[in-house]
Amino acid sequence: MSQGLQSKDSRATESEIGGNPVSFRVRQVTSVSEVCLMLEWAAAEEWHPGVYDAESSYRQDPTGFYLAEVDGVPIGGASLVKYEEHFAFLGYLITKPSFRGKGYARRIIEAILEAPGMSNRNIGLDGMTHLQDAYSRILGAQFAWKNSRFRGVGTDSFKGVKQNDNPAALVSAKEVDFEHLCVFDTSVFGTPRPTFLKNWISQPGMVALAAVTTPEAGEDDECSKQTRTTGYGCVRLCVESYNDVNFSRKIGPIFAESAAVGSQLFKALVSSVPSGIPFYIDIPQPNENAMEIARETGLELVFETARMFTKGSGPGGVKCSMIYGLTTLELG
Repeated sequence: MSQGLQSKDSRATESEIGGNPVSFRVRQVTSVSEVCLMLEWAAAEEWHPGVYDAESSYRQDPTGFYLAEVDGVPIGGASLVKYEEHFAFLGYLITKPSFRGKGYARRIIEAILEAPGMSNRNIGLDGMTHLQDAYSRILGAQFAWKNSRFRGVGTDSFKGVKQNDNPAALVSAKEVDFEHLCVFDTSVFGTPRPTFLKNWISQPGMVALAAVTTPEAGEDDECSKQTRTTGYGCVRLCVESYNDVNFSRKIGPIFAESAAVGSQLFKALVSSVPSGIPFYIDIPQPNENAMEIARETGLELVFETARMFTKGSGPGGVKCSMIYGLTTLELG
């Protein structure tokens, strides 16, 4: 069993819990099922988590998920998932409704920041815009850009997306050389994440497409026989609401080297959504081409988040101009 992290103040004050002293601790989760508990809370808040996100996320960093307990009962949690040696991402920060307004979210963050190997990492996060000041105070995080979450509904004829502009061939992402896919993903995300990517595109029900092109060259040129990855995108099953037995869809990521490829991938992924089924996509506002696709297709703005980093910029220089849909607000 994992050793639980203790917060700096492991005992709550009487004023915090209705006059009764309680025991509080933050510990690492011990199984995927405990990550699923956090996703159940997220579903109840209508964050629309992916149905199979728990396992994909946990495999990236089994030591990066935490539960907060009061008197041994889970009341909240968070993740601080590590990528390589210099970057980590804060997500899934949540407390149960009856425990809010008591400072537990702050104490969860303070506790997990004490985990080994965190002191020199650049930490990224996506937080609600009205909480930017709080994240600045607690983490020293700095604002980088805003993201917009959009909602659409599957239809047989989606407006606004050109039907004849196909600059690349679309194939299953599993048909592309995985090392090449990882290189392209790293060039956009800013840090390698092969373990995460392998599990992400392999989720049950996932539609994962890669855009490939064949360079023009002479018949004797070996390069003419090679294909090049110019983008990829995914759409997965997600929870529409806590009590809804029907799955909606969430698109992410869409990484593309051009607006034409980004639009092509968007169209293909949206086309895979059954008619009448809601879908969601998170788009970085600095990518005006991506925002234009959302506007032209009539997507509904749901909310905005602030992408922040403790060291001011993303890992290796995140390329917003190539992000037409974020992977996930919880893991970057």
